[in-house]
Amino acid sequence: MSNAEEELKKLRSGIDSLDSEIIELIQKRAGFAQEIGRVKKESGGPIYRPDREKDVYEKVTKLSNGPLPASVIRAIYREMMSGTIALEHPLKIGFLGPEGSFSHSALRSKFGTSIEAVPQTSIPDVFRMVEEEKLDYGVVPVENSTEGQVSSTLDMFLETDLLVYSELYQKISFSLLGFETDLAAVKRIYGIRIGNEQCRNWISANLPNVEVVDTSSTAMAAKLVSERKDGLAIASKIAGEIYNLNVIADGIEDYAGNTTRFLVIGKTESPQTKEDKTSIVFSIPNQTGSLFQILKTFHDASVNLTKIESRPLKRNLWEYHFFIDFIGHKSDPKIKSLLETVKSQCTIFKLLGSYPTAGSFPT
Repeated sequence: MSNAEEELKKLRSGIDSLDSEIIELIQKRAGFAQEIGRVKKESGGPIYRPDREKDVYEKVTKLSNGPLPASVIRAIYREMMSGTIALEHPLKIGFLGPEGSFSHSALRSKFGTSIEAVPQTSIPDVFRMVEEEKLDYGVVPVENSTEGQVSSTLDMFLETDLLVYSELYQKISFSLLGFETDLAAVKRIYGIRIGNEQCRNWISANLPNVEVVDTSSTAMAAKLVSERKDGLAIASKIAGEIYNLNVIADGIEDYAGNTTRFLVIGKTESPQTKEDKTSIVFSIPNQTGSLFQILKTFHDASVNLTKIESRPLKRNLWEYHFFIDFIGHKSDPKIKSLLETVKSQCTIFKLLGSYPTAGSFPT
C-alpha cells in the first residue's frame, strides 16, 4: 500500500469514527426536542417558534469557525430542526402551488423538507385554509424588490384575523422553460403576472411579438407547458426539473438581485427577540395632515419605518388603508405606548403581528 493510500485510509477512519459520534449526538438532540415538544403540547404552546429558530441560527453561526461556511451549517441545522418539529407535531403548511413555485421554494428554505407542504391554487386559499385551521401555517409573498407589493396578500390581512409569525427573503431568478428551442417559433409565454413584469425587458428584446398568458403561479406555467407541449414558461429551474422541461434561457429577470419577501402567517404570536419587526394596517380620517401626524408619531419616538404601502378602501372612493412595518416588538414598553398613540388617531387599526426580522440569514 502506497503512502497516499495509507494516509487516505487513516483519514477516512477518522471520518467514520466522527460519523458515529455525530449520529449519536443528533439522535440525542432529537430526544431533547421530543421532550420539549411534550412540554409544549401540555402547555398549549406553539410547536414552531421563530424566535427559538433565530437563536439557534445565531448560536451555530458564532460557533462555526470553518472550513464549512456558516450558510452550510445553518442549512444542516434547518433540516435537523425540520425533522425534530415533525417528531413533535407533523406541521401542515400551505403555499401558492403547484410544487416548484417560488413560494414552494421559500417554504422549503424556511421549514426544511420534513414538514407537509400543501399547495393551494391562490393566495386567498392559503389564508382561508390557515384561518379554518386545516393548515398550521401558510407561506405567502408580500413584496418584490422590483415590482413592489403583492396586493392579494395585503387584501387578505384585511379579510382575516391571521397574524404575521415570521418573515424570509428569497432571491428570485427566472428561467425560460419548455421544448421549443427556436425562439422565432414561439407564439406564447406562460407565467404569473408579477413574474412576467420582472422579465419585461428580456421579453421585449427577445420575444417582442409573443402572447403573454398570465397563470396563477410560475409552477402552474411550467405545468401547463409540460401538459400542452405549447409555448414556453417563465419559472424556476426547480419547476423545470419537476415538469421535465428544458432550460431555453436562464437568468432572464431584468435586475440582478431580484428578491421577494415572504411572510409566514398563522394564529400564533412570536415572543420578543433582540431584533424584531412589527406590522400594522390602519385607516385615518380623510383630512389634511392625518397621515403626517401618524408618521410624526414614529419620528418623535425614533422608531424606524421599513415599509409603508397604501391600498384603496373598496367601499369608499379615494380613501386608503396604510400598511406599515417598523423595527420593534409590540411588548416593548416604548412600542406599546407608540401603538396606543397611533391607534387613537385612526378610524381603523389592526396589529398584524410582531416577529423576528429575517436579518442577514439567507433563505
